[in-house]
Amino acid sequence: MRELDSDGFAALVESIPHAISVHDRERNVIFSNSACAALIGYGTEEFADLEHEQLFHPDDGELWGAMLARVLGTENPSATAHLRIRHRAGHWIWVRVAASTFTADTERLVALVLQDESDTIWGNPTAARQPIR
Repeated sequence: MRELDSDGFAALVESIPHAISVHDRERNVIFSNSACAALIGYGTEEFADLEHEQLFHPDDGELWGAMLARVLGTENPSATAHLRIRHRAGHWIWVRVAASTFTADTERLVALVLQDESDTIWGNPTAARQPIR
């Protein structure tokens, strides 16, 4: 099987219509696609400069930390939960966050896939599954 070089990987992730970002263990943004920028309202460079704590709702901080601990631990390299993210315009959006880890060269990276579920959850707050799956 042929391997994708970094340009091929970037082209693949950019073509996917879901918001995707890749982060290092220190939470620095390595890559994000235009769907991610469209979802949260920040350009890719602005997004890269944000701290995760600036994006996630303060009440979701513990859940977010538990997700990261889970995917960076050795037990389970993936986790999914509903979290609120602050859009650049200032309002909150509910997203389903799927986090997983992978290794590139020798570095372990975290991939996030975000799906807007605001319409569903604002109409039915109990639809937000808080436990990490």
